[in-house]
Amino acid sequence: MLAHGWVRGSIARIAADEFVRCGGNIDRVLKEYGLTRRVLTNPHASVPLARYVAMFETMARELGDPLFGAKVGLRTRPADLGAAGTIMARSRSIAAALDRLTRFVTSYQPGTQSLLGESDDLLVWTYRLGDADIWPRAQDAEFTLSAAMQLIRHAFRHDWRPELVQLEHAPASREVATRVERLFGCPVQFEAPSNGLMLYAEEARVRVRSEDAELIAALEGFLAEAIPEDVRTASWSSRVLTLVATYLGQQPITLDGLAADLSTTRRSLQRHLAAEGTSLRELLRNHRHEIAQRRLQAGVPHLGSLAEALGYADGSVFWRAHRNWTGTSPSAVRNSNR
Repeated sequence: MLAHGWVRGSIARIAADEFVRCGGNIDRVLKEYGLTRRVLTNPHASVPLARYVAMFETMARELGDPLFGAKVGLRTRPADLGAAGTIMARSRSIAAALDRLTRFVTSYQPGTQSLLGESDDLLVWTYRLGDADIWPRAQDAEFTLSAAMQLIRHAFRHDWRPELVQLEHAPASREVATRVERLFGCPVQFEAPSNGLMLYAEEARVRVRSEDAELIAALEGFLAEAIPEDVRTASWSSRVLTLVATYLGQQPITLDGLAADLSTTRRSLQRHLAAEGTSLRELLRNHRHEIAQRRLQAGVPHLGSLAEALGYADGSVFWRAHRNWTGTSPSAVRNSNR
């Protein structure tokens, strides 16, 4: 299991300010989660990630607005993310901006897994929280994706929209699903393997501006230093697990592919994992089990979608794997929690 991590108080403040603007009682919510306004105004303060995500869900519930997180994201400006927002806004292209967001997201929110990949003619930017125990987390996911979309609009084109949005959670209802699609302005795939934006690679690489090399270097240096030491010096198993969690359900997970991503060889990666008492097979099995149990306990409506998100060929393969893990069927676990 990955560490819960934390989020900068300034990030939590984005949601809190919008909650107040919508008429919510932020002092009462902060008290419920053992926080104060000082945490939101101190640029060096942090909030435990699990507490932040739960608070986001509470704010949406109290306002009676399942799209609260997505709407907060659409009000986000580059300045709200500090140096991370500035470097996105000064990047030469959308692809460069997303690459930097991927590399530096842990400077203000450790415990996050993000990757920028390419499939056919599409770039795929994915985001997810590393700990499966942090659930539900729909508001954080929709906030993050809509904020990324809005930051791209601020920096590049005011009417920009992705080709497809992926969300790992199920919609609250069909009506909510329709409203989410309308908000993003594109098709939305729910119950996806991860949260992400898909966009055409050729368009994303179009150079919009010349970069200020000195400014970019300074910002990258600042953001790199802000990444916590335990993230920068993560174990091999932790680094592999981050890639597994990002790729699962999206593309094949192989030792050769992971070794290439980690700039090592297949044999060296096997030795590193063995020295830590594990293997790719064990990491993959444990991660699938963890995700499956969390979503089944949450009452995931479609087992076929869950099987796809876990990277299985079909539901029957997932069913057999789950029986091997627990001795019972996936549907039995789901039904016992209804």
